Amino acid sequence: MMLQNSGVLSRIIDVASGRADPDLLLTGGRVLNVYTGRLEEVDVAIAAGRIAYVGSLEEAKIGPGDRTRIVDVTDRVLVPGYIEPHAHPFQLYHPVTLTEKVLPLGTTVLICDNLFLFSRMATEEFLSLADDLARLPVHLFWWARFDSQATLPNEDELFSHERVRDLLSHPRVLQGGELTAWPSLLAGDERMVRWIEELRGLGKRVEGHAPGSSYKTLARLAAAGVTGDHEPITPEEVWDRLRLGYMTTLRHSSLRPDLPILLEGLLKKDNVPWHRLMMTTDGPTPAYLRHGFVDYLIKTALEAGCDPVEAYRMVTINPAVYYRLDEHLGGIAPGRVADINVLSGLDQPTPVQVIAGGRIVAEEGKLLIPLPRMDWSRYGELVTSFSWRADADHFALSLPSGGSYPVIQLLNPVITRVTEESLPVRGGRVQLSPEDDRLLAHLVDRDGAWITRGVLRGFGRGIDGLASTYNGSGDLLVLGQRPDAMAQAANRALEQGGGIVWIQGDEERFNLPLPIGGGMSERPVDELIFLTEQLTRELKAFGHPFYDPIYTFLFLSSTHLPQVRLTARGLLRIKDGRVLVPAERLK
Repeated sequence: MMLQNSGVLSRIIDVASGRADPDLLLTGGRVLNVYTGRLEEVDVAIAAGRIAYVGSLEEAKIGPGDRTRIVDVTDRVLVPGYIEPHAHPFQLYHPVTLTEKVLPLGTTVLICDNLFLFSRMATEEFLSLADDLARLPVHLFWWARFDSQATLPNEDELFSHERVRDLLSHPRVLQGGELTAWPSLLAGDERMVRWIEELRGLGKRVEGHAPGSSYKTLARLAAAGVTGDHEPITPEEVWDRLRLGYMTTLRHSSLRPDLPILLEGLLKKDNVPWHRLMMTTDGPTPAYLRHGFVDYLIKTALEAGCDPVEAYRMVTINPAVYYRLDEHLGGIAPGRVADINVLSGLDQPTPVQVIAGGRIVAEEGKLLIPLPRMDWSRYGELVTSFSWRADADHFALSLPSGGSYPVIQLLNPVITRVTEESLPVRGGRVQLSPEDDRLLAHLVDRDGAWITRGVLRGFGRGIDGLASTYNGSGDLLVLGQRPDAMAQAANRALEQGGGIVWIQGDEERFNLPLPIGGGMSERPVDELIFLTEQLTRELKAFGHPFYDPIYTFLFLSSTHLPQVRLTARGLLRIKDGRVLVPAERLK
């Protein structure tokens, strides 16, 4: 999984034994020993990207040589590099631009969702990309998804036994999941059962996705092989998972900033098994990253009253042990990869210096090394092009006068309910006024084969046309009140190979090209922060009531959340699988 090059072990032994000079010495600081929970005044010797010795260099007779770099870290605290155990590295950014942002903030390990990439690429191409991304100075590991969470027409083909099986044994794939389609597992789905059996045989993990589930359901999932879950939203739900043996991940994301409430409840209990807890940002949209990344999780935990040692353990040794990486990662100890954050103090989790693989890679929030750039054209299935174009008639909603239609009501950025409502009709077509808080909301096949027509309440008022190829199914989501503006926005997004485009009054109000898979930009994360904050501000001027419209785009076509979604089958009610309005062939 993390094999050393030939000769590296011999060199580490020679440095630890005083027979060879280290590459880097860190002297005068205090090390947080995550194994004992103590701060220790020790020096650290590094060779060939690994830690060769921790302790008194004088007693070990380890000294600098002519090529040894000595860094005085007096009055500093050294902690292990941070591990994000549940990353979605494609929320408009991509793995390289995310690395560029979070490595200077101390995150040196990302355990990543493969869904966005795997659903758009052949297995061999995805694994080739994973190998390419392994050149980054962060460690990127992956999950193997079992379903699309979007009811795709080619679902069975995408998640065939052969395609998923070929991922499970790959050394960079650490787990299966997250299991958004867990009801199929409990119903005895043969493919899922076989995949979990294979993972168990390989000593790998299975992550659940069971928000709001009862103790009984969680117990059944544990019996079915699920080993972890990141979805508790109350302290009681955290405790249920801990009682059942789950490795439980506390979330603080752009969509669900739950960490303070979860920790408040846990800190009221005795004998909390902190070693069974992790923390995650769970795929934050760019604006969240203005605050930080895993360092922000630690800061939030400290402000909530969490013991500092436990806060750091939840993002270092705990995930390393859970994913069976702890002989390589998660601590500052001999033999481990030299991923080390240099802090002003334990109360300041954003590092002043970051060491990754034995190299100083960042200082004071600035990256010091160039990152390998991705040639996305090598991965032809991710270079999006669209051969069809929309016209206004595609987005007109025909309805008899006085007729009713199911309306999707947003309860928060992602949760919906459905109501039957009468709509204003003129000339046989729905005509919404700028004062109306309803929008036409259509999902169109990325190849132009079908369209699912809907009406959305609660997103905003008077929006002419807004199109996004960034969504859960990878199709084209189009919102608005003017079919001509909706077509104009859709075509602008299609012409540029993907993006989020807003047309208002026949002018382009917002445009973020997303040419990589229709969902990822090449822009640096700091630019994406600025642009997405701008989009949110401008939507609020049109009555948008929520804080994360990017997640609304993502989840309107995702079928793992209640109550109704736009899908390839039509307007789908999730609980019973009933199609309220079928998809139509697109003329």
